[in-house]
Amino acid sequence: MPESSCLCGANRIKYSETPILKFRCHCTDERKLTGAVFALNILWSTDGLEVLSGELSKWGKKANSGNTIYNHSCSNCGSLLYRTSDGFPGVMVIKAGCMDVENATETYVPDVEIFTRSRAHYIPAIEGAKQDWVDFGSGPEPKEV
Repeated sequence: MPESSCLCGANRIKYSETPILKFRCHCTDERKLTGAVFALNILWSTDGLEVLSGELSKWGKKANSGNTIYNHSCSNCGSLLYRTSDGFPGVMVIKAGCMDVENATETYVPDVEIFTRSRAHYIPAIEGAKQDWVDFGSGPEPKEV
């Protein structure tokens, strides 16, 4: 089973073998959470989630959708290991940067990119990945006039 850990090593989790969806997110919240211009995220079922060591801090933020997104992070080093949402029960978003899998960013190539309206102009689209202007097909890209 895949595992993730925080930067200081105090927290370790493991989860099911098969991801549901791999995606790159360009939303402004991800920028603030990660300090990067996008985040590589992998959607997994929470059924196989097991905390191997440590105790994660949990805090929430209400999204524009009205759902609360909960962040599960190390209270010592601050590493964000995964996110859950009351709008999507039974699934979690694993942060690929915390995965303890060799070449995780090459193994888990995104199927879709979301919030492409916020993509930094110098970041090219991933060839073959679906491009969503907002969140997972929740709205059309505006037409040019």
